[in-house]
Amino acid sequence: MISWRAVPLAVAAQHAPKPIPQGQRPQALSVPDRQGAWGRRQTLGGVMAASVLLGFRVSRAEASPQVRSLASLEPCTVTFKNEHDRVVRVLWINYSGDAELFASIPPAGWWSVDTFESHPWRVEDAETGEVLQEVVATKGESLVSVGPTTAGGRLLSASSTAAPQFEGWDGVGGSADEYVVAAIDEIGLDHLGGVAILSADGFTLPIPIAVGMADAAQLFHTAAPQFRRPSTMALWARSLQAAGATVDRVLITRLVGSTVYARVILLVPGGELRSLDARPADSLALAMQTGAPIYMGRRLAASQQPGALEAEAGDWNGLRPPKPSSQGPSPPMTAQASYAHTRKA
Repeated sequence: MISWRAVPLAVAAQHAPKPIPQGQRPQALSVPDRQGAWGRRQTLGGVMAASVLLGFRVSRAEASPQVRSLASLEPCTVTFKNEHDRVVRVLWINYSGDAELFASIPPAGWWSVDTFESHPWRVEDAETGEVLQEVVATKGESLVSVGPTTAGGRLLSASSTAAPQFEGWDGVGGSADEYVVAAIDEIGLDHLGGVAILSADGFTLPIPIAVGMADAAQLFHTAAPQFRRPSTMALWARSLQAAGATVDRVLITRLVGSTVYARVILLVPGGELRSLDARPADSLALAMQTGAPIYMGRRLAASQQPGALEAEAGDWNGLRPPKPSSQGPSPPMTAQASYAHTRKA
């Protein structure tokens, strides 16, 4: 039976496996990426607006699944210089092929990021969403100059408004064997934030997933008896139903750095499936609201188990997120000097 009670994070952490030295497996999921992840991942409103209000087309912030970051340990630095007279946004196309917002650059401004070789990056108009340029990070340091002459050039992916092809069981090429059935056991909340503790079939120890205070409150609210007026989650569930779609399943997929990724699989009119990038907290709340089954990536569950299952977790070191480096009115001299070696779209 699922127990919904306020559990201090210190108590919840006792149920998690003890950390293993870095390099053997990722850090425990009870340590969230509180700063960067929430700023660049789509909220539930963004996910549902893309799927329902736009007729189940993919939003401009999502890339074709054929273009995605590859596992790489070769670090590099990319500096983006905005030569437009308007604000542009820089997005990283992650390991699932979804785009994450990393920066907004004002006119004549610049922004640098420490990334890895093979990571694709997209620059788009902040107001219209028009894709201006796409590049792939290469070894060393490079400067990407984004100006009026770069708009409409050759891009790495197909139109960002076209529906992506559903690949595999999770929509991004993974098979059903890569996932196990999961369930929410407890939700904890204290002054530091919240945590959702999940169990996964075939694994002994539970998996703690850190969430924000508002997200934990949302999970509590979803688990509580229904109120007179619909909650935000109930509204989105009804919106999906009105549009003829259902939540087929929710997947907690992988760990990149300290950020946990999730996907919502929708069954849309016509019998087609759509796979949407989502935050774990929103995905779990939507599953609770609709009764959709929850699955967890086998490697993710295995990475939180002690020694015997460590081999099954595999090597996560190659899946690393970019880290913003610096920003200012003009690029650093090292980036300016490497301009001749920059790869442009």
